[in-house]
Amino acid sequence: MSKNNEESLDLYDLVYDYLHETWDPIGVKAFGEPAGEYSNYVDDIVLLIIRKASLKDLANHLQTLVEEQMGVDWFPRNFYVEAAYDLLGFRKL
Repeated sequence: MSKNNEESLDLYDLVYDYLHETWDPIGVKAFGEPAGEYSNYVDDIVLLIIRKASLKDLANHLQTLVEEQMGVDWFPRNFYVEAAYDLLGFRKL
């Protein structure tokens, strides 16, 4: 496996864990739901991180996921900006 593939897998795992353990906008963790609830979103987020998306672009993407895919619209903008900031930090690891 190439170094880039290994780094991509590491990033995938970091994003996957972050979405379930930290971000969790619909609270699946509290109800013991499977960690895979957010797995459909990981690939796009990883691509945004790899492609050096801006903080604003990633926050917009997260907001679209929550509001349009999950049907939840009560979070303040800062909720998405803070998550985007955390996720973009994985780019430096």
